[in-house]
Amino acid sequence: MNAENNRRRGKVRAILLCGAVLLSLTGCAAENTETRQVVEKSGRKITVLDNISESVYTQLRLEGIDKVEGVRGTDFVSEDVMVVTKENRNLPAQVIEGQERYPLNLYLHTLSTGDETPLQEGELNYGSPQMSPDKTHVFYKELYEATGLGYIMDLATGVSVKMSDAEFRSEEGRWADNDHVIYPDMEGNIMSADVIGKQETVLKTGIPYVHEVMQSGSRILYVTGEDSQLSAYDTDTKQTKVLSKNVMWVVPSPDGSTLAIVERKGPGEMVLKLCDSEGNEQSQLAAGQQIFGTSWSPDGSKLAYAVTAAGSADDQEDLFITEVETGEQTPVLNDIRVSDQLHWSPSGKKLLATATVLKDNVYQFLTYVVSLS
Repeated sequence: MNAENNRRRGKVRAILLCGAVLLSLTGCAAENTETRQVVEKSGRKITVLDNISESVYTQLRLEGIDKVEGVRGTDFVSEDVMVVTKENRNLPAQVIEGQERYPLNLYLHTLSTGDETPLQEGELNYGSPQMSPDKTHVFYKELYEATGLGYIMDLATGVSVKMSDAEFRSEEGRWADNDHVIYPDMEGNIMSADVIGKQETVLKTGIPYVHEVMQSGSRILYVTGEDSQLSAYDTDTKQTKVLSKNVMWVVPSPDGSTLAIVERKGPGEMVLKLCDSEGNEQSQLAAGQQIFGTSWSPDGSKLAYAVTAAGSADDQEDLFITEVETGEQTPVLNDIRVSDQLHWSPSGKKLLATATVLKDNVYQFLTYVVSLS
Protein backbone atom coordinates (compact mmCIF):
# COMPACT_ATOMS: atom_id res chain seq x y z
CA MET A 1 0.00 0.00 0.00
CA ASN A 2 1.28 3.51 -0.66
CA ALA A 3 2.45 5.48 2.37
CA GLU A 4 -0.78 7.45 2.76
CA ASN A 5 -3.11 4.45 2.49
CA ASN A 6 -0.82 2.31 4.63
CA ARG A 7 -0.84 4.90 7.38
CA ARG A 8 -4.63 5.15 7.11
CA ARG A 9 -5.19 1.40 7.41
CA GLY A 10 -2.61 1.08 10.19
CA LYS A 11 -4.13 3.99 12.10
CA VAL A 12 -7.66 2.65 11.73
CA ARG A 13 -6.65 -0.79 12.99
CA ALA A 14 -4.71 0.70 15.90
CA ILE A 15 -7.61 2.93 16.92
CA LEU A 16 -10.02 0.03 16.74
CA LEU A 17 -7.76 -2.11 18.86
CA CYS A 18 -7.32 0.58 21.51
CA GLY A 19 -11.05 1.29 21.65
CA ALA A 20 -11.03 4.91 20.51
CA VAL A 21 -14.09 6.49 18.88
CA LEU A 22 -14.05 5.94 15.12
CA LEU A 23 -15.41 9.21 13.81
CA SER A 24 -13.87 8.66 10.40
CA LEU A 25 -15.75 5.42 9.71
CA THR A 26 -19.30 4.80 8.56
CA GLY A 27 -21.56 2.02 9.68
CA CYS A 28 -21.98 -1.37 8.13
CA ALA A 29 -24.73 -1.40 5.55
CA ALA A 30 -27.05 -4.35 5.40
CA GLU A 31 -25.44 -7.19 3.54
CA ASN A 32 -27.21 -8.94 0.68
CA THR A 33 -28.57 -11.64 2.99
CA GLU A 34 -31.78 -12.25 4.89
CA THR A 35 -32.17 -13.40 8.49
CA ARG A 36 -32.99 -17.04 9.02
CA GLN A 37 -33.03 -17.12 12.82
CA VAL A 38 -31.68 -15.32 15.86
CA VAL A 39 -30.49 -17.40 18.80
CA GLU A 40 -29.24 -16.46 22.26
CA LYS A 41 -25.95 -18.00 23.39
CA SER A 42 -24.35 -16.96 26.67
CA GLY A 43 -26.18 -13.66 26.61
CA ARG A 44 -25.07 -12.80 23.07
CA LYS A 45 -27.22 -12.69 19.95
CA ILE A 46 -26.00 -14.81 17.07
CA THR A 47 -27.87 -14.34 13.82
CA VAL A 48 -27.77 -17.16 11.28
CA LEU A 49 -28.16 -15.72 7.80
CA ASP A 50 -29.26 -17.22 4.51
CA ASN A 51 -27.14 -16.05 1.60
CA ILE A 52 -29.49 -15.08 -1.21
CA SER A 53 -26.72 -13.91 -3.51
CA GLU A 54 -26.45 -17.28 -5.23
CA SER A 55 -23.29 -17.61 -7.24
CA VAL A 56 -23.67 -17.63 -11.00
CA TYR A 57 -19.96 -18.12 -11.52
CA THR A 58 -18.87 -21.15 -9.52
CA GLN A 59 -19.91 -24.46 -8.03
CA LEU A 60 -18.75 -23.36 -4.56
CA ARG A 61 -21.71 -23.72 -2.19
CA LEU A 62 -22.40 -21.44 0.75
CA GLU A 63 -24.01 -23.34 3.62
CA GLY A 64 -24.71 -20.29 5.79
CA ILE A 65 -23.28 -17.30 7.60
CA ASP A 66 -23.17 -16.89 11.39
CA LYS A 67 -23.05 -13.32 12.66
CA VAL A 68 -21.55 -12.88 16.16
CA GLU A 69 -22.00 -9.45 17.70
CA GLY A 70 -19.60 -7.63 20.00
CA VAL A 71 -16.42 -9.63 19.33
CA ARG A 72 -13.54 -9.17 16.93
CA GLY A 73 -12.75 -12.65 15.66
CA THR A 74 -9.24 -12.78 14.26
CA ASP A 75 -8.31 -16.45 13.79
CA PHE A 76 -9.49 -20.04 14.18
CA VAL A 77 -8.13 -22.31 16.90
CA SER A 78 -10.22 -25.19 15.57
CA GLU A 79 -13.35 -25.63 13.45
CA ASP A 80 -15.53 -24.62 16.42
CA VAL A 81 -13.30 -22.21 18.35
CA MET A 82 -11.94 -18.81 17.38
CA VAL A 83 -9.65 -16.40 19.22
CA VAL A 84 -11.31 -13.01 19.69
CA THR A 85 -10.84 -9.55 21.13
CA LYS A 86 -13.71 -7.97 23.05
CA GLU A 87 -14.41 -5.41 25.76
CA ASN A 88 -13.92 -6.61 29.32
CA ARG A 89 -16.90 -5.03 31.06
CA ASN A 90 -15.88 -6.50 34.40
CA LEU A 91 -13.15 -3.88 34.61
CA PRO A 92 -13.49 -0.10 35.01
CA ALA A 93 -14.09 1.91 31.84
CA GLN A 94 -12.09 4.90 30.70
CA VAL A 95 -13.67 7.99 29.18
CA ILE A 96 -12.21 8.57 25.71
CA GLU A 97 -13.46 11.57 23.72
CA GLY A 98 -16.56 11.71 25.89
CA GLN A 99 -17.46 8.01 25.68
CA GLU A 100 -16.79 5.11 28.02
CA ARG A 101 -14.39 2.51 26.71
CA TYR A 102 -13.55 -0.76 28.41
CA PRO A 103 -10.20 -2.57 28.11
CA LEU A 104 -9.97 -4.88 25.11
CA ASN A 105 -8.98 -8.37 26.24
CA LEU A 106 -8.47 -11.78 24.61
CA TYR A 107 -10.78 -14.81 24.74
CA LEU A 108 -11.46 -18.15 23.11
CA HIS A 109 -15.01 -18.16 21.69
CA THR A 110 -16.79 -21.45 21.01
CA LEU A 111 -19.11 -21.03 18.03
CA SER A 112 -21.49 -23.89 18.80
CA THR A 113 -22.25 -22.74 22.35
CA GLY A 114 -21.19 -19.09 22.53
CA ASP A 115 -19.03 -19.89 25.57
CA GLU A 116 -15.94 -17.75 26.10
CA THR A 117 -12.73 -18.61 27.96
CA PRO A 118 -10.36 -15.80 29.02
CA LEU A 119 -6.89 -15.85 27.47
CA GLN A 120 -5.43 -12.51 28.54
CA GLU A 121 -7.35 -10.12 30.76
CA GLY A 122 -6.31 -6.88 32.43
CA GLU A 123 -6.64 -3.11 32.43
CA LEU A 124 -4.42 -2.76 29.34
CA ASN A 125 -5.59 -3.28 25.76
CA TYR A 126 -4.61 -6.59 24.17
CA GLY A 127 -5.28 -7.43 20.54
CA SER A 128 -4.16 -8.71 17.12
CA PRO A 129 -4.12 -12.38 18.18
CA GLN A 130 -2.85 -14.86 15.58
CA MET A 131 -2.63 -18.62 16.01
CA SER A 132 0.54 -20.50 15.12
CA PRO A 133 0.14 -22.85 12.14
CA ASP A 134 -0.01 -25.87 14.50
CA LYS A 135 -2.56 -24.03 16.74
CA THR A 136 -0.48 -24.50 19.91
CA HIS A 137 0.56 -20.86 20.48
CA VAL A 138 -1.01 -17.45 20.03
CA PHE A 139 0.89 -14.28 19.10
CA TYR A 140 -0.71 -11.09 20.40
CA LYS A 141 0.14 -7.51 21.31
CA GLU A 142 -0.14 -5.17 24.27
CA LEU A 143 -1.35 -2.11 22.40
CA TYR A 144 -0.44 1.56 22.63
CA GLU A 145 -2.27 3.40 19.84
CA ALA A 146 -0.25 2.73 16.65
CA THR A 147 2.40 0.52 18.31
CA GLY A 148 2.56 -2.36 20.73
CA LEU A 149 4.65 -4.94 22.55
CA GLY A 150 4.58 -8.50 21.21
CA TYR A 151 3.88 -11.63 23.28
CA ILE A 152 3.61 -15.34 22.51
CA MET A 153 1.37 -17.52 24.68
CA ASP A 154 1.52 -21.30 25.04
CA LEU A 155 -2.15 -22.36 24.92
CA ALA A 156 -1.47 -25.52 26.92
CA THR A 157 -0.02 -23.67 29.91
CA GLY A 158 -1.42 -20.15 29.47
CA VAL A 159 2.09 -18.76 29.98
CA SER A 160 3.18 -15.80 27.82
CA VAL A 161 6.69 -14.65 26.93
CA LYS A 162 7.56 -11.13 25.79
CA MET A 163 9.15 -10.99 22.35
CA SER A 164 11.08 -7.77 22.99
CA ASP A 165 11.13 -4.70 25.23
CA ALA A 166 10.87 -2.54 22.09
CA GLU A 167 7.51 -1.59 20.59
CA PHE A 168 6.76 -2.13 16.91
CA ARG A 169 3.87 -1.15 14.65
CA SER A 170 0.57 -2.69 15.71
CA GLU A 171 -0.30 -3.98 12.23
CA GLU A 172 2.96 -5.92 11.79
CA GLY A 173 4.06 -9.41 12.82
CA ARG A 174 3.29 -12.81 11.26
CA TRP A 175 4.05 -16.42 12.10
CA ALA A 176 7.02 -17.63 10.06
CA ASP A 177 6.53 -21.26 11.13
CA ASN A 178 5.22 -23.12 14.17
CA ASP A 179 7.89 -21.68 16.47
CA HIS A 180 8.79 -18.18 15.21
CA VAL A 181 7.14 -14.82 14.67
CA ILE A 182 8.74 -12.42 12.20
CA TYR A 183 8.27 -8.64 12.23
CA PRO A 184 10.01 -5.33 11.39
CA ASP A 185 11.21 -3.11 14.22
CA MET A 186 10.99 0.69 14.19
CA GLU A 187 14.46 1.00 12.63
CA GLY A 188 13.70 -1.15 9.59
CA ASN A 189 15.36 -4.33 10.83
CA ILE A 190 13.54 -7.61 10.30
CA MET A 191 13.39 -9.50 13.58
CA SER A 192 12.45 -13.02 14.65
CA ALA A 193 11.23 -14.18 18.06
CA ASP A 194 10.60 -17.78 19.10
CA VAL A 195 8.07 -19.32 21.47
CA ILE A 196 10.47 -19.23 24.42
CA GLY A 197 11.29 -15.54 23.97
CA LYS A 198 14.60 -15.75 22.13
CA GLN A 199 15.01 -12.86 19.68
CA GLU A 200 17.39 -12.36 16.78
CA THR A 201 17.95 -9.93 13.92
CA VAL A 202 17.30 -11.71 10.63
CA LEU A 203 18.04 -8.84 8.24
CA LYS A 204 19.23 -5.25 8.52
CA THR A 205 17.64 -3.59 5.52
CA GLY A 206 19.12 -0.14 6.12
CA ILE A 207 15.70 1.34 5.27
CA PRO A 208 13.73 3.09 8.07
CA TYR A 209 10.25 1.93 7.06
CA VAL A 210 9.77 -1.77 6.29
CA HIS A 211 6.30 -3.31 6.18
CA GLU A 212 4.21 -6.27 4.98
CA VAL A 213 6.87 -8.67 6.29
CA MET A 214 6.14 -12.40 6.03
CA GLN A 215 8.06 -15.59 5.47
CA SER A 216 7.50 -18.22 2.80
CA GLY A 217 9.83 -21.20 3.04
CA SER A 218 13.40 -19.93 3.09
CA ARG A 219 12.41 -16.49 1.76
CA ILE A 220 11.34 -13.39 3.63
CA LEU A 221 9.11 -11.02 1.66
CA TYR A 222 8.89 -7.33 2.58
CA VAL A 223 7.90 -3.94 1.13
CA THR A 224 9.93 -0.72 1.32
CA GLY A 225 10.24 2.79 -0.08
CA GLU A 226 7.96 5.33 -1.69
CA ASP A 227 7.70 3.09 -4.74
CA SER A 228 6.46 0.19 -2.53
CA GLN A 229 9.19 -2.16 -3.69
CA LEU A 230 8.63 -5.84 -2.97
CA SER A 231 11.84 -7.67 -2.12
CA ALA A 232 12.63 -11.29 -1.26
CA TYR A 233 15.51 -12.17 1.07
CA ASP A 234 16.75 -15.76 0.90
CA THR A 235 17.79 -16.91 4.36
CA ASP A 236 19.90 -19.71 2.87
CA THR A 237 21.90 -17.74 0.30
CA LYS A 238 21.69 -14.39 2.18
CA GLN A 239 20.79 -12.73 -1.12
CA THR A 240 18.06 -10.15 -1.72
CA LYS A 241 16.10 -9.85 -4.95
CA VAL A 242 13.63 -7.16 -6.03
CA LEU A 243 10.45 -8.83 -7.32
CA SER A 244 8.08 -5.96 -8.08
CA LYS A 245 7.10 -2.36 -7.34
CA ASN A 246 3.91 -0.53 -6.37
CA VAL A 247 3.00 -3.46 -4.13
CA MET A 248 0.49 -2.72 -1.39
CA TRP A 249 0.10 -6.27 -0.04
CA VAL A 250 1.61 -9.64 -0.79
CA VAL A 251 0.35 -13.01 0.49
CA PRO A 252 2.19 -16.19 -0.56
CA SER A 253 0.23 -19.38 -1.14
CA PRO A 254 0.71 -22.15 1.45
CA ASP A 255 3.29 -23.94 -0.72
CA GLY A 256 5.02 -20.68 -1.71
CA SER A 257 4.60 -21.25 -5.45
CA THR A 258 2.16 -18.39 -6.01
CA LEU A 259 2.03 -14.83 -4.73
CA ALA A 260 -1.27 -12.96 -4.36
CA ILE A 261 -0.21 -9.34 -4.90
CA VAL A 262 -2.28 -6.19 -4.55
CA GLU A 263 -0.69 -3.58 -6.81
CA ARG A 264 -1.38 0.12 -7.00
CA LYS A 265 -2.01 1.15 -10.60
CA GLY A 266 -2.85 4.78 -9.86
CA PRO A 267 -4.82 7.01 -7.47
CA GLY A 268 -7.76 4.98 -6.22
CA GLU A 269 -6.94 2.06 -8.53
CA MET A 270 -5.79 -1.29 -7.15
CA VAL A 271 -5.58 -4.72 -8.78
CA LEU A 272 -5.29 -8.17 -7.26
CA LYS A 273 -3.14 -10.44 -9.35
CA LEU A 274 -1.58 -13.88 -9.07
CA CYS A 275 2.14 -14.13 -9.75
CA ASP A 276 4.68 -16.91 -9.65
CA SER A 277 7.20 -16.98 -6.82
CA GLU A 278 9.44 -14.52 -8.71
CA GLY A 279 6.70 -11.92 -9.14
CA ASN A 280 5.83 -12.65 -12.77
CA GLU A 281 2.12 -12.03 -13.39
CA GLN A 282 -0.02 -15.06 -14.23
CA SER A 283 -3.54 -13.66 -14.00
CA GLN A 284 -5.59 -10.78 -12.63
CA LEU A 285 -8.46 -11.56 -10.26
CA ALA A 286 -9.98 -8.25 -9.23
CA ALA A 287 -9.73 -4.47 -9.50
CA GLY A 288 -11.14 -1.64 -7.41
CA GLN A 289 -10.46 1.38 -5.28
CA GLN A 290 -9.08 -0.85 -2.52
CA ILE A 291 -8.49 -4.57 -2.03
CA PHE A 292 -8.06 -5.85 1.48
CA GLY A 293 -7.97 -8.97 3.67
CA THR A 294 -6.46 -11.33 1.06
CA SER A 295 -6.23 -14.88 2.43
CA TRP A 296 -5.46 -18.31 0.95
CA SER A 297 -7.39 -21.42 1.96
CA PRO A 298 -5.18 -24.01 3.71
CA ASP A 299 -4.89 -26.16 0.58
CA GLY A 300 -4.19 -23.15 -1.67
CA SER A 301 -7.20 -23.82 -3.88
CA LYS A 302 -9.17 -20.70 -2.95
CA LEU A 303 -8.46 -17.04 -2.34
CA ALA A 304 -10.72 -14.78 -0.28
CA TYR A 305 -10.57 -10.98 -0.44
CA ALA A 306 -12.64 -7.82 -0.03
CA VAL A 307 -12.97 -5.18 -2.76
CA THR A 308 -14.03 -1.54 -2.54
CA ALA A 309 -15.56 -0.64 -5.89
CA ALA A 310 -13.85 2.02 -8.00
CA GLY A 311 -15.30 5.45 -7.27
CA SER A 312 -16.87 4.36 -3.99
CA ALA A 313 -17.33 7.25 -1.57
CA ASP A 314 -17.78 5.26 1.65
CA ASP A 315 -15.09 2.54 1.68
CA GLN A 316 -17.74 -0.21 1.86
CA GLU A 317 -16.42 -3.53 0.61
CA ASP A 318 -17.74 -6.70 -1.00
CA LEU A 319 -16.24 -10.05 -0.02
CA PHE A 320 -15.44 -12.69 -2.65
CA ILE A 321 -13.98 -16.18 -2.83
CA THR A 322 -12.21 -17.23 -6.04
CA GLU A 323 -11.38 -20.77 -7.13
CA VAL A 324 -7.75 -20.27 -8.14
CA GLU A 325 -7.52 -23.04 -10.73
CA THR A 326 -10.58 -21.95 -12.70
CA GLY A 327 -10.82 -18.28 -11.75
CA GLU A 328 -14.50 -18.78 -10.89
CA GLN A 329 -15.70 -16.25 -8.36
CA THR A 330 -18.35 -16.37 -5.62
CA PRO A 331 -19.74 -13.20 -4.00
CA VAL A 332 -20.16 -13.85 -0.28
CA LEU A 333 -20.99 -10.63 1.60
CA ASN A 334 -21.97 -7.19 0.36
CA ASP A 335 -21.39 -3.71 1.77
CA ILE A 336 -19.30 -4.57 4.80
CA ARG A 337 -16.21 -2.95 6.26
CA VAL A 338 -13.51 -5.58 6.81
CA SER A 339 -11.33 -4.77 9.83
CA ASP A 340 -8.69 -7.52 9.56
CA GLN A 341 -7.19 -10.03 7.23
CA LEU A 342 -9.65 -12.82 6.46
CA HIS A 343 -8.89 -16.19 8.04
CA TRP A 344 -9.80 -19.77 7.08
CA SER A 345 -10.53 -22.64 9.46
CA PRO A 346 -8.12 -25.61 9.44
CA SER A 347 -10.42 -27.60 7.11
CA GLY A 348 -10.94 -24.69 4.71
CA LYS A 349 -14.71 -25.02 5.15
CA LYS A 350 -15.17 -21.83 7.18
CA LEU A 351 -14.05 -18.26 6.59
CA LEU A 352 -13.74 -15.61 9.30
CA ALA A 353 -14.41 -11.93 8.56
CA THR A 354 -14.67 -9.10 11.10
CA ALA A 355 -16.37 -5.80 10.36
CA THR A 356 -17.22 -2.60 12.28
CA VAL A 357 -20.79 -1.37 12.66
CA LEU A 358 -22.46 1.66 14.20
CA LYS A 359 -24.83 0.65 17.01
CA ASP A 360 -26.31 3.02 19.59
CA ASN A 361 -23.96 5.74 18.29
CA VAL A 362 -20.93 3.60 19.11
CA TYR A 363 -18.81 1.64 16.66
CA GLN A 364 -18.68 -2.04 17.55
CA PHE A 365 -17.20 -5.22 16.16
CA LEU A 366 -19.26 -7.76 14.22
CA THR A 367 -17.80 -11.14 13.27
CA TYR A 368 -19.05 -13.23 10.33
CA VAL A 369 -18.34 -16.95 10.06
CA VAL A 370 -19.01 -18.14 6.51
CA SER A 371 -19.61 -21.89 6.16
CA LEU A 372 -18.84 -23.61 2.85
CA SER A 373 -19.31 -27.09 1.46
